[in-house]
Amino acid sequence: MLLFYIALMLLIISSLRYNAHGYNEDYLSFDTTNAIKGIFILLVFIKHATPYIISSGYLYDGIGDNYFQIINRYVGQWIVAMFLFYSGYGIMESIKKKGENYISSIPSKRLLTVLLNFDVAVLIYICIRYCLSEGANLELVKCVLSLIGWESMGNSNWYIFVIMLAYLLTYISFKISKCIQGSYIKPCIVTNVLLLLTMIVLSYLKESWWYDTILCFGAVLIYSNYKTQIGAFLKKHFKASFIVLLLLLGILTIIPFWIKGLIYNLYSIVFCIIIVMLTMKFTISSSILVWLGQNLFPLYIYQRVPMIILSSIAGGVFVANNPILYVISCLAITIIITYYYKYWAIRL
Repeated sequence: MLLFYIALMLLIISSLRYNAHGYNEDYLSFDTTNAIKGIFILLVFIKHATPYIISSGYLYDGIGDNYFQIINRYVGQWIVAMFLFYSGYGIMESIKKKGENYISSIPSKRLLTVLLNFDVAVLIYICIRYCLSEGANLELVKCVLSLIGWESMGNSNWYIFVIMLAYLLTYISFKISKCIQGSYIKPCIVTNVLLLLTMIVLSYLKESWWYDTILCFGAVLIYSNYKTQIGAFLKKHFKASFIVLLLLLGILTIIPFWIKGLIYNLYSIVFCIIIVMLTMKFTISSSILVWLGQNLFPLYIYQRVPMIILSSIAGGVFVANNPILYVISCLAITIIITYYYKYWAIRL
């Protein structure tokens, strides 16, 4: 199983290009951010496939399996932090370029588009669950709540719920807090306050992964507002800044738990900034990773379809006996689904 992490590492290393004489000006470009998202969606894929392998009864006694399990234990919520960070960055940059017109379009072009496409996927998962359960009754309330991401029909749901909520809070903040002298910092602060309150509320209603990276979305709104100044500072003091951020990352891992999710949110924000700094010096030239990042939504939301179906073969015997083939098959089917997703994707 360790093979998958090794393959991902080789893909990353083979596509890295180091800028020894300066800094990349396109470190927040579409290709760069999509390549980074491509890396993390593969990490998410491996992470999501693991529970199905465990439940099949696979003993993890193969070559490198112990190291695979160790890595999996340390692969936490930070693997989705960049999705929230880059999504917030895209929103803020669009607001800066298009102003009020874009803000007014957020409910339809962002929120409703995601919701409708998510609901199509949920209906597919409901059908799969119905068929695999041999017609077993499904709870109506749970099915309805799954359409907004509050519950799950076997699909990944928490991230979709959180990102839609972040879009909604951003829209509300920018509608009630107008920019001052061309600056959007006031509505950005309001968005962060609302996200912080949301984090606290979710901490009493849901598991930790629902709220422990949510502030990454809000933090990058402020980053985007001061992108030029922050970028100039980081480049001028690159080594010192990088070392300080690494030390801060280490400190945040040992600080006692305080206000549910707050420390891990800060940890995730620091992690995101470290990744941004790395892209200032390293370029990722991989059309594969860029494609994966460009198709993040279908890759994320449909990857459990083959995982669920293939794990049901002979009560999980196929997975237990062929875990590597299982993961490869799931990835191949997910990529096929993603390729054809454009034919049923809803665009507003």
